[in-house]
Amino acid sequence: MAIACILLWIMAVNYQVNVAYALVFWLLGILLFGALAGIRQLTGLVLTIVPQQEYFAGKDCVLTLRACDSCKRTRWLWLQTAQEITGTASDWQLWTITPENTDFIWTLPPQRRGILPTLMLAGASMAPFGLLMIKTHWEFTDEIVIFPEPVEHNIPTARTSGDEQSTQISLSGQDPAYLLPHQNTTSPRQIAWKYYAKTGDLLDKYFEQGGTQVQPLLISYRDYPQGTSLEKMASMMCYRVLAADASGEKYILELPRQRYEAATAQRTQCLNALGRW
Repeated sequence: MAIACILLWIMAVNYQVNVAYALVFWLLGILLFGALAGIRQLTGLVLTIVPQQEYFAGKDCVLTLRACDSCKRTRWLWLQTAQEITGTASDWQLWTITPENTDFIWTLPPQRRGILPTLMLAGASMAPFGLLMIKTHWEFTDEIVIFPEPVEHNIPTARTSGDEQSTQISLSGQDPAYLLPHQNTTSPRQIAWKYYAKTGDLLDKYFEQGGTQVQPLLISYRDYPQGTSLEKMASMMCYRVLAADASGEKYILELPRQRYEAATAQRTQCLNALGRW
């Protein structure tokens, strides 16, 4: 359209055609209005990421984009969400933002274990006429941990924390007790309030009966032969953590210079540790 305006202007100057002048100003007005309207679509628009609770390597990473729009007006935003950019219209997906529709599902290809890299998202506005495309970019630096891909395997001979130095607490100086994840059905008298006051973690006290000690399962990097790759080891230990958590079995995760015992949100702590390892 800009070329058409230039040609009309040359014709108007050379041939003194008043209609050409009118067409030039009319086309320039449309271009200016389209540019301002497109910029207005993007002005004040803030996008944030709402992550899911868990992401595992080898699976699609599904993020929720949330529009923080203070003026609450309808916007038409095109997002370049294609996993492989081809330079065609199929790379773009339309998101109509309204007060009732502020969320957009953004699916990323499977990611590797570790911290999700900084994400760049291209967006564009072509409202209202589709004559001009106003582009912008968003950068997301949220720290999202990708957990290892669980790998089922023959679990080594189960070891318990009794094979290592165990931690006990004493009640009234006589009855040894162990700290377990808090259950809603536990009596308040069985809650380790002193431990809660020190650490902020709500745990229950477990008392040994008949002299038999129930030791938590020890999931350790020492269970695997030397030379096992870090990625493979993390994936196998992730499988064991998920299996123990699903069965309700007490467990301890041991990594080099790190040890994660029974605590509130132990599953999340262990998976985060394996993801960052």
